[in-house]
Amino acid sequence: MIRQVRIELRRSNAPAVAVLLLVIGILGVASMYSFWQGQWLRLGYVHSSAMFLLMPLALAGGAVLGRRDRRTRADELMNSTGRPRWQRTLPAMTALGVAVAAAHLLVLAGGAALVATGGAYVGVRGLAGPLVDVLVLVGAAWCGTAVGRLWSSPLLPPLLAAAALVAQEGTSMLAGADSKVSNVSLMINWPPDTPWETLSDRLLLSRLALGAGLVLAGLLLAAGGSWLTRAGALAGLAGGVAGLVLIGVPGPAGIWQLDPGARRYVCADGTPQVCVTAVNAHLLPEVTTEARRGLRALAKLPDAPTRAVELRLDTIGSNDSEQWHRPKPAPGTVQFLLEVDPDTGRAADVAERIALGGGTMWSGCGRSGDDIAPAIVAAWLLDTETVRLWDSWTGYRYADEQQEEIRAGVRQLRALPEPEQLRRVTALRDAAARCEPDLMPALTGRAAP
Repeated sequence: MIRQVRIELRRSNAPAVAVLLLVIGILGVASMYSFWQGQWLRLGYVHSSAMFLLMPLALAGGAVLGRRDRRTRADELMNSTGRPRWQRTLPAMTALGVAVAAAHLLVLAGGAALVATGGAYVGVRGLAGPLVDVLVLVGAAWCGTAVGRLWSSPLLPPLLAAAALVAQEGTSMLAGADSKVSNVSLMINWPPDTPWETLSDRLLLSRLALGAGLVLAGLLLAAGGSWLTRAGALAGLAGGVAGLVLIGVPGPAGIWQLDPGARRYVCADGTPQVCVTAVNAHLLPEVTTEARRGLRALAKLPDAPTRAVELRLDTIGSNDSEQWHRPKPAPGTVQFLLEVDPDTGRAADVAERIALGGGTMWSGCGRSGDDIAPAIVAAWLLDTETVRLWDSWTGYRYADEQQEEIRAGVRQLRALPEPEQLRRVTALRDAAARCEPDLMPALTGRAAP
């Protein structure tokens, strides 16, 4: 059996299909590198989203293999032997399955190596999606092989690939966002909103059902010649598609769930304590230095926090910027939003984020809408002329539009006597802690007594 599989790996189109899937997979992962850089779970999202295109290609590749025996009349020669049909078809199908699986897992291995070499979090839970996707790809390739043995038209491979793409895109476009019919598409239309989100159990189970149905259908169609086995193949295929549609839940709540291992806190040695989530633990050394600089700045104020932790959510994200301003910190703790600049791969402006508003930017009050006054306080605390905060939407562009106003506010604040400076900065911090929407009056001394 092993010898026959090796022969098929050399003489069949399995290597060509593997190379095609490998190239498409690499291009897909590389095109989204800035999104998943250093993030194992986000790499899994990008890798699984490619199934939208990889599954039709595997289906077409299997059809090419199935046409080979029918076109060359090798099936007639094999049928003249006394061996069971499944023994005659299994080596070629096994070779194709091994090639397809190896190509998909090689892309994952390359991405995982890039993540791991940077010391980033690589959890076992992130392997579940790729392993399930391998089953889907193998099943699609085997179904294509079985259909190719039944119909040897040269139009079959492109027709199968086009039909699979149209079925996915058509159901996604025609069905409503909340309709289960949209689950037919293997494209994950809702990206993860936080770095701690992994593919949900329901999504994986629905894809597992599809993969099992495809594998069963491919085996029965290729190995069985009776109407009973063909009926069983159609039933397996229908069951797989039904599982994909009915088990999955559309929308972010059905696609994502929190990975407890990625979300847990990892803390630096020494004091004051600085903690980040495990998914960002590779950034802890540089974050610790900057976070402690921010804590030293806050120590100028009375009742300052003595611990800094990365802000994390208790639920999956809702693609709403306001969600990051709702979690309340523990007493004596300041929270900071950790974002990574994809151009540098470094944590962006940690000390500045901690110092914003005297440590109140992420204090559970929601977004105040006043970005100038908290930035003036941060610059005053850090003994700088201004602060520039990077964000994932605009980079530094939005912050740069406010620079003149921030610099002017810092100059006016420092022109006051030192006790008055401290009083006003403390007043702004306390007003922000009370969730007051307008913070500038506290800084200018015009706040109501």
